Amino acid sequence: MPLFKVTAYDSKGAKKAMRREAPNEDELFRSLALEGYIPISAQPERAGERGAKRPKVLSPDSQHLFCAMLSTFIQSGLSLTEILGILQKQTRDKSLQSVYASLRESVESGRSLAQSMKAQGVFRDSLVGMVEAGERSSSLPDVLDRAAALLQSEISVKRRIQSALIYPMLMLAVGTIVVAFLVTYVVPQMTDIVVKSGQALPIPTRILLAASDAVKLGAIPAAIILWGASIYMKRRGKKISLPFFREVRKLLSISLVFSQLSTLIKSGVPLVQALEMSEGMDREAGRMRFLADEVRKGYRFSQSLERQGSYPEDVIAIVRIGEAGGNLPSCLDRISANSWDFAQGSMQKWSSLAEPIIIIILGAVVGFVVLAVLLPIFNLADLAQL
Repeated sequence: MPLFKVTAYDSKGAKKAMRREAPNEDELFRSLALEGYIPISAQPERAGERGAKRPKVLSPDSQHLFCAMLSTFIQSGLSLTEILGILQKQTRDKSLQSVYASLRESVESGRSLAQSMKAQGVFRDSLVGMVEAGERSSSLPDVLDRAAALLQSEISVKRRIQSALIYPMLMLAVGTIVVAFLVTYVVPQMTDIVVKSGQALPIPTRILLAASDAVKLGAIPAAIILWGASIYMKRRGKKISLPFFREVRKLLSISLVFSQLSTLIKSGVPLVQALEMSEGMDREAGRMRFLADEVRKGYRFSQSLERQGSYPEDVIAIVRIGEAGGNLPSCLDRISANSWDFAQGSMQKWSSLAEPIIIIILGAVVGFVVLAVLLPIFNLADLAQL
């Protein structure tokens, strides 16, 4: 349940600062009024502030189902409150039922759908930005359809990657168990025999023993450090991002933003306003605001992208062609499709490369361990022949 920082007056007129949990601001204000307080302001407490818990974001499958069902029911002529009530009754997931119930209550109290979704904290910021833009441009069903299509593509790619990684991850697990068995039981027994015979241990065996001792000594401290780091990053909402994944996320962000810009422009929204409305969907804060300011000053959209400096040359070239030909929305759709295809291709390429890379690394490790085990045996055999 969200945690709020509240400023309110009590029955004696004294100003107080409190922290309260509530499903939403409306329920919070009602409960404070029943207690005799007069609330002045209430702000959701961010994750990491005084141990506040970060709401768990819904899975892509749940968000895809939400967008698809909501778009279908809106096109059928039902109101938002009726739709959210239907979704609440249809779902079997209790956590989703509470989300839909809170959304319905918030919408009934006069909030927009985007504001209600943002207050819940369980939807992606990009999805909230798309819904907000759709509500402002009166194109919510089209925006939800586009969001559902993007989420479905993401789910499909993720499933293909997971299926491609099952075999190499299984090989990695089996190989780790084999290596651990050899290092824990086989190698120490063989080294004891060699040491008692007065022979010097081969270099690979000594390296393996040193690595084994280092792992034994550092396993517990390393586990504690990793556990503490994971808790810290979870509370701060941070994730480890490899260079490859940063590039993929950049492409996906471009695809999402330019797709939304195309939808807004087709709906008759001016470019400056469309850029401002898409600000919440961009991963780089302030970039859309900069582009909107540049266009407002009189620069063309392609010139604004070039002055901003973070967009690829091919994106700027396609936008320039669209402006010259008077078909900017179509070119924006092309940029969105190309960026999405490039991101999918990169993910599929790396998922295909993961299997041989893991097998090669695992084979090298196992081969080194086997060599470290066999060399003392060969030395003992030579000693026995003498």
